Formats: sequence, C-alpha cells, structure tokens
Amino acid sequence: MTTSRALALAAAAIVSGLPGGALARPADKTAEADARFRRGVELYEEADYSAALTEFRRAYALAPAFQVLYNVAGACYQLRDYACALRAFERYLADGGAQIAADRRTAVERDIAVLRGRVATVALSTSAPDVEISVDDVPVGRTPLAEPLLLSAGRRRIVATAAGRPAVTRVIDVAGGDQLELRIEIPAAQAPPAASAGPRLAAPPPPERPGAAADRAPRRERSAPVLPWIATGALAAGAAVTGVLALGASGDLDAELGTFPGDARAIERARTRTATLALTADLLAGAAVVVGGVALYLTVAGGSERPGGARAASPSIRAAVAPSSLRLLGAF
Repeated sequence: MTTSRALALAAAAIVSGLPGGALARPADKTAEADARFRRGVELYEEADYSAALTEFRRAYALAPAFQVLYNVAGACYQLRDYACALRAFERYLADGGAQIAADRRTAVERDIAVLRGRVATVALSTSAPDVEISVDDVPVGRTPLAEPLLLSAGRRRIVATAAGRPAVTRVIDVAGGDQLELRIEIPAAQAPPAASAGPRLAAPPPPERPGAAADRAPRRERSAPVLPWIATGALAAGAAVTGVLALGASGDLDAELGTFPGDARAIERARTRTATLALTADLLAGAAVVVGGVALYLTVAGGSERPGGARAASPSIRAAVAPSSLRLLGAF
C-alpha cells in the first residue's frame, strides 16, 4: 500500500460515510459511528494516523461494517504496524466476501502479500497457565494462546504478568518471515509473610550504673559578656579617631609655625587644639585597655563547670601602672 492510495481511500470515504446496509443499530449509535468515522478520515488527511486509528476502531465497535476495516488497515500501515494492517486486511476480505469489487480485492491481496514479508510469527508458551501477555504495552491475550503471535518486524517488548508473581519481560528482534518459539518461565508465587505469634514485648532497659543520672544532667553553658567588649571596641574606635584628628591638628600647628610673619593667636589655638586631641586620644586608649582587661577577666572567669559539679578555678588578674605604660598581669 502506498501513501497516495491510502489518502485516496480517505478522500473517498469522507464522501460516502459509513455504509448504511451494515448499520442495523440504534439511531444514536449509528450517528455516533458515522461521526467518528468522518472524524477519523479528517485526522488521516492531517497525517494524525494514531488518532485516526482510534476513531476508526471506535466507529467499527459501534457499527461493525467491513468497509471500516480497510481504513483501519490504512492507518496501521502508516504507523508501521504491519501486523495490525495484515490482520485488518484479512478480516476485510473475509467479512466483505462478494461485496468487494474485483479490482479492490486484487489490490488488497497484493498488499497482503507485501505485508506478510514484514511480519513474523512467535509461538509463545509459559510455564504457568493464565498468564497475561502484552506486546509493546498492548494486551494480546492469556496463556495458553489460541494461535502464535503475529508481530511486526523489528524489536518487540513482550511482558508476561501473573497474579501474585513478578512480571517477566523479554525483548526480542524479529525479521519478516521469522517463525519463532518462545517459552517464558514464570517465577513461583511469593510466599506471604509469616504471621507473628503475638505482640513482642520490649526488653526491659538495663539497670543504670551509679552516677549515670548525674552524667546526663545538662551542663550550664556560660556566654561571654557582651557589653564590656562593646565598650572596649567603642573606646578603641574613639581613640583611633581622636588620634587621627590630633595628627591633623599637629599638621596645622606646623603650618602656622612655618608662616612668616606668624600669627601668635593662631599658633596658640593650633597648639591648644593639638594638645587637647592628643590627651583625649591617650585617655580613650587607656580606658579601652582597662575596659578590655575587665572584659577579658569576666570572659575567663565565667568558664564552664567541670564534671561532678567542681568549678574551674578563677583566674587572677592585676593591673600594673608604669611611667609610660599600663600592664595587665595574671595567671590562668
């Protein structure tokens, strides 16, 4: 069968619709079958062969007119499902009988001869009865099968499914004209889980050793003091800022001293500002050191407790003031 012939078939069918002589059905089923048949022809003309095949099959199920089988065969052929096309053509000739014109019968017989070279037969058997067989996800029957499977040439996926047993899959490659035998071994049924004699009682927990409860007691965690460290940072930042300003004031003083003739008031103001900023920077730096020492002391003194409730020894810290420095001494 060629594509042009198949399209010519569809064009002719859309004019004639379903044959009325074979439609001894209720009017509603006849109307639905005719509508589905015409929709299938439209889909066929649009090259949507899968949807067209579905519509043709629905029309045939509602009104089994042998003429529809010709359209089914044409759609199967376009989908490269040669086994489907061959079965539909053979059924078409058998059901149509003398109603088929001689030239149409000759053309269909020629197509059947071509299709037989594109299919294979597989005699399939299973080790267990009543196993459902599907080919390419399409169910074809239950074992034992009445006749060998008719498969299109190519790679085919066969699945055998039995109730209560794992499914078995076989993938085979068949060529046109092959006559094969395939036996599928079905696994034994899975035994149901053994019923339990009764509810299991949980084993009693082992006796606790002395002191275990104390070991499980939550330890108190101590957090570092935040505010002293914040104050230390603020004082250190202030010392840095005033130190920078003091350097700027010192530069201004040098500029005034290098001016001729000099302004005594301006020089005095620059000197006073420089001294004030330098003193402020020193005070802030000293305060930052002192507060930082206090923060360090509080952080170390607030250590965690040792096992058994013993508390870690508190560190000793003392401050020593030298003529040009401030020292923190301690033992940890």
